[in-house]
Amino acid sequence: MKTYNSSSRNRKTVTLFVTLLTCSCWLPAQDRIEKYFIGIELKDVLCGYSEVFVTQPLAAGNPYLTIDQKTFISFRALGQDISQKQLFTYHIDPANGNFIYHDSHMAQGEQQAAATMTVVDDSLYLQPEGQAVTATYLPENTLLPNTMFFPHLQADFGTSGLDSATYRIFNVRTGRVEDFVYYKLGLEQIELNDIVYEAVIVQERDPGTGMLTTYWIDQDSGLRLKMESTIGIRMYLTNLSVMERLSTGNGDDLIFVRTNERIGDFRSINSMAVHADLDAFPLAGMEELNVEGQSFEGTIDGNSLKGIFEVEHQHYKGEDALSFGKSHRFTGDINMYLQAEEPIQSEDPEIRELALRLTEGSKDFWEATCHLSLWVADSIRGSILGGSALETLQRGDGSCGAQSMLLAALCRASGIPARVVWGCVYTPEYGGSFSHHGWNEVYMGDAGWIPIDATMHESDYLDSGHIRFGVLLTNSTLINYREIKILEYALR
Repeated sequence: MKTYNSSSRNRKTVTLFVTLLTCSCWLPAQDRIEKYFIGIELKDVLCGYSEVFVTQPLAAGNPYLTIDQKTFISFRALGQDISQKQLFTYHIDPANGNFIYHDSHMAQGEQQAAATMTVVDDSLYLQPEGQAVTATYLPENTLLPNTMFFPHLQADFGTSGLDSATYRIFNVRTGRVEDFVYYKLGLEQIELNDIVYEAVIVQERDPGTGMLTTYWIDQDSGLRLKMESTIGIRMYLTNLSVMERLSTGNGDDLIFVRTNERIGDFRSINSMAVHADLDAFPLAGMEELNVEGQSFEGTIDGNSLKGIFEVEHQHYKGEDALSFGKSHRFTGDINMYLQAEEPIQSEDPEIRELALRLTEGSKDFWEATCHLSLWVADSIRGSILGGSALETLQRGDGSCGAQSMLLAALCRASGIPARVVWGCVYTPEYGGSFSHHGWNEVYMGDAGWIPIDATMHESDYLDSGHIRFGVLLTNSTLINYREIKILEYALR
């Protein structure tokens, strides 16, 4: 295995929802400009495209290679028609391939988000729109990648013929420098847009989740020709006609998987036994699957899981809950869930003020938690938008994960240890299905960790259609189902 340690090659990145691939044409101008189009498929449905302009550096004047990308995606999810537009810009140092400036802007309906990244010496400065600047130290030989060219993969896997390599990469999604491992899968002639390319096929493993993404890299130029992700997204080089061939993708295909029973009163599920055969990214291990209210008997092989879950959550009513408003000492593994962190801004004044108002007069942790959970359930609208606790509060809507981040922040601001967990949950959609989901666990003292789900309006309990995979520690999670079958269930 090789660790990338040269500063003379281009870099690679994954940014938001899309990466890039394309077909080029030449535009007459003093500067040479390459124009590219990329098709974006969701579960084999062409539902988006990117249009990309690459401007070569001038002999005098602008010394940087510039990439300008516009992306449009249309899909339907959770009963909503969603159109998403994205704009990216990169300024790239041609001497080493690192970006020295990157901005992004995303618009989805009335919701918008934007950020800039600027590199100065050994630091990267990130400024989300309307927020403070944060700095990240860049160790020596860190790759600062763009979305078009991958000469390090071209050189190491195409020219040098390596079987595997590890690269130190700044991960735009997490805002951290991480080690990414790549494996060579082979060589292939690939025809795209009536041009035959000699491609090297490389597979990437995400260091946080274990998700796999496969790339086809042009051996001559380092251009990404095609990519396929584990979650069913495919991108590939195409031409202008892509704009006329678009359909609407089905985002529910990424969220739901059908099962064998339809349970109308799903919030009253008291117990459930389920046979599951699936891949989960990330998958922590047996200790995260066998917790109070849930047991798992089966096998785990890497990210693959096969076996039987038995779930029966008791309806907790506040027994032995710690008193509220008093100082309590917790061990390190509990105390960590009182601390503010990047997506759970429990020290933010707006969150602290709201938490103080909602919990006023509460006698114990449970009463305070129920006040906070009920407020999130009643006040935050459901949507597909992710985001941090503060972003969710200010928008007034969010996905299950976003709402769970907010509830965790409110609890921590109130002195109650809280965390976000993830897995899947039974829903009556599509005649009975399981859906990717996130919810909360709050610490009550001797009673331990108690699960609740504000997103599902289960503000003081958790139905037993929830299957827990672990504490949420990454920015993204994924479930690939082979089978999930209900063996038996009972209602309250």
